[in-house]
Amino acid sequence: MKKWRMEDLGIIAAFIFFVDMMASIQLYAIGINSIKIHYFVLPTIVGAVFGIILIFTKHYYQKSKQADHFETAAKTDFLTGTLSRYAFYSHINDEIARSKRNKRVFSLVMLDIDDFKKVNDRYGHQTGDKVLIKFCELVAGRLRTTDYFNRWGGEEFMALLPETNPDEAVIITERIRKDVSEKAFGLDSPLTVSIGITGYLKGDTIKSLVERVDTAMYSAKKLGKNRIEIR
Repeated sequence: MKKWRMEDLGIIAAFIFFVDMMASIQLYAIGINSIKIHYFVLPTIVGAVFGIILIFTKHYYQKSKQADHFETAAKTDFLTGTLSRYAFYSHINDEIARSKRNKRVFSLVMLDIDDFKKVNDRYGHQTGDKVLIKFCELVAGRLRTTDYFNRWGGEEFMALLPETNPDEAVIITERIRKDVSEKAFGLDSPLTVSIGITGYLKGDTIKSLVERVDTAMYSAKKLGKNRIEIR
């Protein structure tokens, strides 16, 4: 804090010096050779005011940037850049309200990377993090601009697909499942993903949707992994 205060005083002093110098030049230009201290009262005040204005502007800009940073951090996952759970919940709530109001459909998708613990155990967590980032880039590239993608936790992810029924969601997620299994993630063996899908039903809440899509995803795991199940 002391560092910032000294810097602020330096800015004010610089403005005062600059304005006083300009005043001295003007006085000399108009032929006033006997310069008295009170001639500099007004220029000094003007310099100080400009310095203070600059300081307030600088501090406001810094706080605004800091606020933007905190807002971004609250809305995104720090590793993958996908939506945070808080931001994702907000979008689900919006879709539920829209579905109630306009009788529209949407689907919720849960994706879980199969046997990801083995990746971390064999290659280390740094490699595991790189795999998660590449996985997110692949999935985000297959989703539409109207869809929302979230890191639910660990190697679990969620996607919200507006205006999409479960059968249509299968078409989108099958491309993802296939591409994941065929992509080289820098590992010795292929990576696969198990996917659960559910569609909005009348009276659904976030809790009921998440429970149902979670059940669908675990069904895909139990049935052999690297597959899609609908509930």
